[in-house]
Formats: sequence, C-alpha cells, structure tokens
Amino acid sequence: MKKRLLLAVFAAFGFNAHAADLSKTYLEIGYSQTDLDEADYDATGYKAGAGYEFENGFFVGFNYRRQKDTLSIFLNETDIEFDENLFELGYIVHETQNGRFAFGAQIGKMDIKVDNSTTDFDLTRFYTEYEHRLSQYFSAFAQLGYESYDASDVSKRDGARYGGGIKAHFGGSSISLEYFKGDDFDQSALMYRYSF
Repeated sequence: MKKRLLLAVFAAFGFNAHAADLSKTYLEIGYSQTDLDEADYDATGYKAGAGYEFENGFFVGFNYRRQKDTLSIFLNETDIEFDENLFELGYIVHETQNGRFAFGAQIGKMDIKVDNSTTDFDLTRFYTEYEHRLSQYFSAFAQLGYESYDASDVSKRDGARYGGGIKAHFGGSSISLEYFKGDDFDQSALMYRYSF
C-alpha cells in the first residue's frame, strides 16, 4: 500500500528522473537587459522565442526582444527602445551522451528608436556553441562567434561576440541565466523555457 501511495504522489507532482533535456524544440519567454558600452543605457524588457530541432541535426528558431530605457540628456528625458527580431538556422555537428557541439547563424533586424527617430540595422551573427549536461537537473552552454550590424545612416559595426549560461531543469521546463558580450553592448536574460 505504501509503495502505491508513493508512486501516486510522484506521478501527481510530475516527478521526472530523466536527464536534463538539451533539445532545441522549445518555447521560451523571460526578462532581458541590454547595456550599451558607450552610454548610460540599460534597457530592460522581455525576450521571447521558439525553436524546432529536426531529426537530422538541423535546427531553426525565431527570437525577438523588446526593451526600453529613459535617458536624461541636458535636463531632457529621452525615451529609447531597443528591438531585435532574429531568425536562426544551425546544425548539431557532434553529439555525445552529455554534450552537443553546433554551428549556427542568426539573421534579422535590430532597431534603436530615440524619441521619434529610428535607426534600422541589418544584423548577422555566426557562432559555435557547446552545450553540456552537468547533471540530471543542470546544464550549461557557451557560445563564441562574430556579429555584424549595418545601417544606411551609421557606419558598419562588427566584432567578436561571446557568452554563455546555466540552466536548471525541471522535467520539460527549465530556467536559464544567460549573458552575452559584444563589441558595443552586453546582453543578459533570465528565461523560462518549455522543451518538447
């Protein structure tokens, strides 16, 4: 009787004994922040995305970020918005029991709006990524790559971009803390992800 009761309790609470899921088939949403290196600019907002991993190792995704900040410039308050819309395509090159190595690219738009003026950037990123399952409940990832963004009224900017994060897994759900450093800005996020 006690064994049946324990099994019923574990089933009711969704007790899950499988290892941390590294799948790229997911839905996610969370809090995001961008810090511009050359200004006192700390835009905060949200980030959301979705992805799908095919059986042959290819994966696709779409991510968007919406953030705002208010700057005081010469006693005037200026509203600034930072938006990103990115399409992602990648391939998992090598996979072991506890880790995966992948190459990927992100292509999209980055908009910076200052009051009523908007600068639209074409954004391109190429990266390598390694994900590692640390335990049943934790995994980590690291990325190293290159990014380029260009607009008609601003000179082209490019350079290295690197970062990583750690995830706590609860069955199909996970919570991650991420950080990325580029040439001109740092980005961090606290995300909730549901993997299928």
